[in-house]
Amino acid sequence: MKKLFLFFDLGETLLDESKFINFFDQKLLELINGFGGRIDWRNYIALRNNIIKNRLIGSGGIEEIITNICRLILPKGYDKIILKKINPFMSYGKRELFCLAKGAKKVIETLSSYCELGIISNQTEEALKPLIKANLLSLFRKIFIPSKIKMNKPDEKLFLTAIKCSGFPVTKCIMIGDRLDIDIFPANKIGMKTIRITDSLFNLQSPINTYEIPTYTVKKLYEIPNIIKDIL
Repeated sequence: MKKLFLFFDLGETLLDESKFINFFDQKLLELINGFGGRIDWRNYIALRNNIIKNRLIGSGGIEEIITNICRLILPKGYDKIILKKINPFMSYGKRELFCLAKGAKKVIETLSSYCELGIISNQTEEALKPLIKANLLSLFRKIFIPSKIKMNKPDEKLFLTAIKCSGFPVTKCIMIGDRLDIDIFPANKIGMKTIRITDSLFNLQSPINTYEIPTYTVKKLYEIPNIIKDIL
């Protein structure tokens, strides 16, 4: 009998988004400068990182990054124009540039032999395609994404629903993700154990309260099986 239920985030946890992020940054910078912004690559990256580090996007994602960067560089209203123009590139990037994180296949197959697996993510169904392509999706017993359940992280109700559906007590459930604000915080708050992966754009975040301090921290996904074995 399997003793733990592991819930994974998708973006920058099970998935490698580095190619997508680089593509996104280049397209956004190109659009901003095309509308009169005067910012070079180095200053753009510094601005983007500052927005993430200081949590100016709240619990949002890429769209909030776009909005904040545009509002800091361009006149009022240009954020909506650029969001509309960049959306086709975003769809292409998510479809073509998302791939499994290094070692993810082995980690998933290993963990599924002695743990139940699930997904809690704010990503669209497009983000599941690398798992489908690698014949791994069937190893995840429960999948919670916005198109399947009308809740997003960090809503506590989403995590409580996931725990209830797992059939495991909360103390036997572990959340694995890269963001302190939407992965670690809500999971810790309801009593789950948590594992933070820092090989992510969101490694810029630092805990701002005790609920954001993960139970365990790793740099790479392949480190997780050893932690799970220690817990067991």
